[in-house]
Amino acid sequence: MYSWNCIENCGACCRFDLTERDDLSRALTNKDITLINSMTGKDGWCKYFDKSNKKCMIYESRPHFCRVTEFSKSFKAYLKNGDKFLIDCCKQHISSIYGRKSRQMKSFKSAVSKK
Repeated sequence: MYSWNCIENCGACCRFDLTERDDLSRALTNKDITLINSMTGKDGWCKYFDKSNKKCMIYESRPHFCRVTEFSKSFKAYLKNGDKFLIDCCKQHISSIYGRKSRQMKSFKSAVSKK
């Protein structure tokens, strides 16, 4: 059994496009959506994501929807499937941003299989 694990030097979840994930929009309040929109740059990346270092500049004070282990509890699929839901979400998101054979995907798969 695999367990979800966040990896360093990725930040795929810091690229927001609410139009791609209607289930995400349903789990957010209007206040959350307004905040996400204010945090999102024209390139789709969070303004607080340092792309050169692939690190969050507000990590300690980041909003609840940026805290995966907390926010995932908002989804029925997570409640039903647990880490499999998170693993599938990460694979899909990493693949769409960096590619299926990217360094980030290899790192993610390795981190997930180690558990």
